[in-house]
Amino acid sequence: MLKYSFVILLITFHLFAANSVSASEPDIYGSDSYYLIAQDNPAFAKTDVVRDKWEKHKFNGLPRYDKIVWVQTDFDLPKSYKQPLGVIVSVLGSFDAYWDGEFIGSNGVVGNTKSSEVPGVIDKIILLPMHLVGEGEHTLSLRISSQHNKSELPYSSFSTLITNYEVLLQLPYKRASLPLIMTSALVLFAVYALVIYFTSHPRASYLIFSALCFSILLLIFAESWRGLNPYTYDWQIPRLQIVLVLSCIISLLFSSFFAWFFEQTNLSRIRWLTIALVGQAFVLLMVDGYDNRSLYVFLIGIVCAGGFCIQAIMQKQDNAKLMLGGLLLFTAPIFINSYSYMDQYFFLSFSALIGMMLYILAKNMSNKQQELSDSKITAARLELELVKRNLQPHFILNTLTAVEEWIEESPQTAVNFIQALADEFRCMAALSAQSIVMLKDEIQLCNSHLEVMSYRTNTRFSMVTKVENINTSIPPGIILTLIENAMSHNKYVEGKIEFTLEQSIKNGTQTISFFAPVIEALSNKRHLANKNNSTNNGINLGIGGQYIRARLSESFGKQWQINEVLNNDIWEVKIQMLIKGNNMVDATLSGSPKAKHLRETTW
Repeated sequence: MLKYSFVILLITFHLFAANSVSASEPDIYGSDSYYLIAQDNPAFAKTDVVRDKWEKHKFNGLPRYDKIVWVQTDFDLPKSYKQPLGVIVSVLGSFDAYWDGEFIGSNGVVGNTKSSEVPGVIDKIILLPMHLVGEGEHTLSLRISSQHNKSELPYSSFSTLITNYEVLLQLPYKRASLPLIMTSALVLFAVYALVIYFTSHPRASYLIFSALCFSILLLIFAESWRGLNPYTYDWQIPRLQIVLVLSCIISLLFSSFFAWFFEQTNLSRIRWLTIALVGQAFVLLMVDGYDNRSLYVFLIGIVCAGGFCIQAIMQKQDNAKLMLGGLLLFTAPIFINSYSYMDQYFFLSFSALIGMMLYILAKNMSNKQQELSDSKITAARLELELVKRNLQPHFILNTLTAVEEWIEESPQTAVNFIQALADEFRCMAALSAQSIVMLKDEIQLCNSHLEVMSYRTNTRFSMVTKVENINTSIPPGIILTLIENAMSHNKYVEGKIEFTLEQSIKNGTQTISFFAPVIEALSNKRHLANKNNSTNNGINLGIGGQYIRARLSESFGKQWQINEVLNNDIWEVKIQMLIKGNNMVDATLSGSPKAKHLRETTW
């Protein structure tokens, strides 16, 4: 379903692009310069004004004055029009407008002081008189005051153009329609990611993705505010500040998403996110203009996200190349038209990129669920193999023979052995059906097994435990499996054999260390000696090692480690896994919110 939604999103993008190219454009007339005089004289509304003392400016801003100014600009219409024409004036100020000396409308109330001026709307559309739009040169005169602009603002935006009046009325809605059409999809994406995070797959990348979608929604509304609900010009700077803040947040969230989407070290994440923050601070302090700063902070987020992608490509992580390609396509329109990128292309291209990101997230989730399912099946199969091994005919036969002898020679020993065997089976039955158990229950199972084996082999087996928190949780049977492996690969003679179990806890991680004496070298002693102090994903000791790997993968995904060392006559195995006290019990990756802490640590 998500794949088809992504395809539909791309088709919609291309349809809008094709429509914008093929649609017939109306005639638009503008001017590249205007004339300004910082005086207030009603005669300046006329067309026969001598402009010797007027300042000529390009349409790249209107100088700020604390008094009323007059502006004139000329338009050359190549033909007469039967349909009504209109003029749109966008300026941070209030004004009275005159066309060829005739008053055509006001925008707010012009005043010499802040109290006397009533701010006008940011974009004012005025209908031109039909009898004054004939072929030839025409003059637009504006009496302007901008008392509500900030004093530190030397220039304010200023533009004007003439075209079909109906087109001007529709222009704000057409400009807003492209980003607004994506709002439903963004809401769907955000809610979907949020539901996934809280119900079945609580990875930080899903939460960041949802926050990113909601932030883009806020940015769409902030950008569309100007066209859909025209505001007075004194709100323009606060709106631009809101847009800039949202741009910074989105840029940081965008970088953070890639930081947690790929498996990276915390040091790498901190380094790139620090670059993003420092870059944003530099742009905010050194670059002028709200539009330029908004664009540059976005580019900083893209650069940092690209850095994560390149790093993931070097690490040969899945979907890294696809993500990098999506980033390049997203930024391509900047090189086509950087001026109109934020207004025309950003939301469509960003929505397409968001759709691709969500598709990859869903694909990864599906793959991880399949891996989890396979791990559970493997663990169940290996668990059955272990149970079968412990219940093999020779085990039952030897047990019954020993019991028979003890009944004749030492009935109390027989009773004690039967009780110990029952305790082991009782513990095994209670723990085998669970995916995660308390450490104290695992230790109890091991002690029961050691007591049974002590009776069977005439060797006094015991295990010394040195733990910091006995209520932490581990997958069931992994310590028992280590004990069985140690016994099956050694020929322990009569006497006393002591195993050691140690637990250390640091930064939310527990390390379980198991020590076993080596009487006769393990079957793979040379293999272990060659990789002294090395890290791998499991112990290569047959079915037991496979069972441990499957159980750890089922509960922790890839977030676990095993070190095994053969040091003199001691075999040491260290298992690292995450920890969360009692709340870990019965929490699995398949859906419990209690397992959030299993998600994001990278070893």
